Amino acid sequence: MLIISAKSGQLGNRLLLFANFIAWAIEHDLTVINPAFEEYAEFFAGTAGNFLCCYPPLKFTTPTNKFIRSQYYKFIKYLSTKQVLATQEITREKPFSWSAYHERQPIKHGSNVCFQGWLFRDGWFVEDTPKLRKYADSIRAYFTPLKRYTVNPERLISTIKDSADMIVGIHVRQGDYAQHQNGRYFYEIAQYIEVMNAVVNLFAGKTLKFLICSNLPQAPNVFKSFDCVFGSGDLIEDIYALSQCYYIVGPPSSYSMWAAFYGGKPLYMIRDVGKSVNLKDFVHFYDWQGIFNYRDNWNDSFWDWTH
Repeated sequence: MLIISAKSGQLGNRLLLFANFIAWAIEHDLTVINPAFEEYAEFFAGTAGNFLCCYPPLKFTTPTNKFIRSQYYKFIKYLSTKQVLATQEITREKPFSWSAYHERQPIKHGSNVCFQGWLFRDGWFVEDTPKLRKYADSIRAYFTPLKRYTVNPERLISTIKDSADMIVGIHVRQGDYAQHQNGRYFYEIAQYIEVMNAVVNLFAGKTLKFLICSNLPQAPNVFKSFDCVFGSGDLIEDIYALSQCYYIVGPPSSYSMWAAFYGGKPLYMIRDVGKSVNLKDFVHFYDWQGIFNYRDNWNDSFWDWTH
């Protein structure tokens, strides 16, 4: 049994991490439980009634609440930290690879192993995408948002489709990105507008509508030169709405990467706002190749994505 006993990042990172474990578990007929997913469990079909947050999912639902999930996570983390449960700590010197790990320490059926370490989720960008592609339908089914979180986005997208040939989702990531990696991927609204203008030119001749989703409230009048609508600002509704767009644009972020994976839509990662945007820059999730640039100061380490 694989046990994720520590939290890594926010929603996007947790989804990528969990999906990576699920793909490996399916491939090797193992079970994975993820108490560290506790804050987000209530949103998804596979985890809402699944107290253990396990895959394969339980055949029955288990009544629970946020307090119980929180205590369950704290208990497992304590057992892991104290080495009561066998625990593997993944360090930050290099990205994690399941295949390399399995060669060194094969996981035996019947054993329980806890895993802690941020860089598990980075294997998603490098070596493990074939497994994720192979089991994508099962992963998407498990992480399907509950109906109450899809009603509004589906209604919004349906309305847009009636009046547009093309729907492009714009993920405006500000807030925490002002400090993340010293603001490497923090862009001002004027810079997002510059990219949006490039997208308009790219799809010249088509009726284009933008869906803008942001982790900070945005003033609609700033985007008045575009035909656009805004996401609700709800964490789950917005990531699902982005996944339903035809194309997605945003800074390097696991949030928009998950939307691209879940929806099977091409994503353009903004790394140079002055770059001339080309249609080939919109890349499907499985075509990304990650290059990890390690620095002694972890805050200076970063990923480059190529295709």
